[in-house]
Amino acid sequence: MGFNIAHLSKYLRWLRKDRENYRDACLVSKELAKINRRLNYAQLFGKTEKAEQLSDEKHDWILRYIEGKCPETLNKYRNMATPSDVGEPNPTLKVWSMWWQGEQNADKLFRMCIDSARRHTHQPIVTLDKDNYRDHFEIPEHVLRKHAEGKIALQHICDLMVVSILAAEGGFFTGATVWWSQDASEELLRAPFWTCRAVSESHVNMSRSRWVGYVLAGRKEFPLFSFARDCLHEYWKNSDKAVDYLMLDYIFELAYRSIPCVRETIDTLPEKNNMLRNDLIMHLSDPYDPESFKRYTEGDTFMYKLSWKFGRKEEVTGDGRMTNYGAMLRECGEEF
Repeated sequence: MGFNIAHLSKYLRWLRKDRENYRDACLVSKELAKINRRLNYAQLFGKTEKAEQLSDEKHDWILRYIEGKCPETLNKYRNMATPSDVGEPNPTLKVWSMWWQGEQNADKLFRMCIDSARRHTHQPIVTLDKDNYRDHFEIPEHVLRKHAEGKIALQHICDLMVVSILAAEGGFFTGATVWWSQDASEELLRAPFWTCRAVSESHVNMSRSRWVGYVLAGRKEFPLFSFARDCLHEYWKNSDKAVDYLMLDYIFELAYRSIPCVRETIDTLPEKNNMLRNDLIMHLSDPYDPESFKRYTEGDTFMYKLSWKFGRKEEVTGDGRMTNYGAMLRECGEEF
């Protein structure tokens, strides 16, 4: 693989990031850090077959590690009987989102996304935050203490809050950076279980896009939610460090393997929905054209995952034309 100056600069940035990730993974296990490094290099140099092999090795290692931290939860839920009403529509209709610091302190991107959810679900969205979550569920003191000490990142607190609210009350959770482009049916909002899916043959990601953590819905009785909540409670009781940024995907995988009705329910969902959900993020700053934008508002995809980290978010182009992002903000009304 040859490099010009631009390639070299990019590689050096990647190398610094790799060193940071290696040091961070060593806090869990030097063995895991070595697997991650070998996987990163295989991906960098386009060795697809080797990357798949190392991904499976990484996933197996992490699953065993979490099992070792959560034996009580695994024993409690393994092969549990199917709840009698697990496949019935949700009796109550609730839509949730989350902003730890409170919606009044949220940034423009979140406010735009939550506004789109309100308009397209026609429901009053409840935004969970660091103060009001106690009205719905509890977070154990050992988790809050470790978060205050910097041992548990906010991302993992948010993961815990998502599964906790669904285990406590059920409903439909839409993430802080999920933008809705079309109306949702009541049938969807009352689904016994639902998530975005695009099942992939690649094993690089643990989920293989069978689920996503930023859009989840279902009855409170669906055991995936209480399993994940209890697993996180026990994990953080026995550990001070997340084994992976996407740790919730591994916990979902353990539920999928351990609880027959979870596996059956997930496998029953259509394999593909909202297939373009990662497309809009890279086109936010494109000049807005009503006809072209119909790609996002009239197709099969009605939820789009945006991000603070990726994708330029300019409201007007350099020559003064409104961008897609600008048009999306305009839909929200005068406050934007």
